[in-house]
Amino acid sequence: MDNLSVEGLSSLVAKFQGRHMLVIGDLIVSRFVEVSARKLAREAPVPAGDFVSETLLPGGAANLAKELTSLGANVSVLGAVGDDAQGAWLRQDLQRNGIGVNGIAIDKNRPTSLRTWIMVNRLHYLRIDQETRKDVPQVTMRGFVDAAKVEIPQVNAVVLSDYDRGVISPVLIDGVVSAAKEAKKITVGQPKMRHYLDFSGVTYLKSNIEEATHATGMNIVNETSLRNMCVNIMQRLDCKGMLITRGEQGMTVFDREQITNFPPIYGRRNFFSKVGVRDAMTGVFALGVAAGGTITEAACLSNIAGPLRSDKARNVSLNISDFQSGFDEVGDFLQRISQAPVRR
Repeated sequence: MDNLSVEGLSSLVAKFQGRHMLVIGDLIVSRFVEVSARKLAREAPVPAGDFVSETLLPGGAANLAKELTSLGANVSVLGAVGDDAQGAWLRQDLQRNGIGVNGIAIDKNRPTSLRTWIMVNRLHYLRIDQETRKDVPQVTMRGFVDAAKVEIPQVNAVVLSDYDRGVISPVLIDGVVSAAKEAKKITVGQPKMRHYLDFSGVTYLKSNIEEATHATGMNIVNETSLRNMCVNIMQRLDCKGMLITRGEQGMTVFDREQITNFPPIYGRRNFFSKVGVRDAMTGVFALGVAAGGTITEAACLSNIAGPLRSDKARNVSLNISDFQSGFDEVGDFLQRISQAPVRR
């Protein structure tokens, strides 16, 4: 196992500053509508309440870009928005945060993906999605590949962030991965369902267990079936390593030689489904390998980042100084990490 220590991990986090990252993926606007419920409506057994506030936040790959920037990286984005108010707001918000937006295409024939979260008395009551999920036009896709080829030689790593909203496709993945290999740059893939098995050739894959089982059709009944599934995925996609999050069971890292299990730091607490946590964990993992860390070191930092980001408000991103408090509370966590060979 890597010689994991708080000192070594802290040194790796310090190297996040100034890393150049390219994020490619689905750009989403998340709108949170807060309602204070007063009573049940007379027309139906649903809450009736007063409007409190409305907040817009970047979602999808846009949120990942913002998390990376908050961690000290220089970030550029490739993606698509509509010719509408939401798309204009998103581009302006990314620019305000110092994120490069020249690679964002404006598509007049599709709306900006908008997710509206209805929060009643601060509890998530309903989500409404307004979007087109079909792939972006081929001319736009080729434009992304051409733009990526220009950007890739200047960056430390590329992150492909798929939310099944039409930007990520086999053509784009193949073009970006080929350009990154030619430039000897790291690629990190964060797949969703539809194109999961198209992420061929990425350096590292970060996934959750539900998406992996859905993509492969394999059922996880024990650690052996998990190993078989992930080894199968790695062989099919020819990737160097894979990080799979497992909710309350923590996370597991596979490389070509070893399996490393990271237990949840604070016990069986499910923070993986909270808004912003997935992108924060992906951002930390990607920066970890981009800064020269091993997959094990990057995964360890990602595991620490999960609860740190979960404890923050949804509009507050993780920053480097947050890790100091995370390291202070790691305790015996590093001693509970276990490792075994892939092939026994």
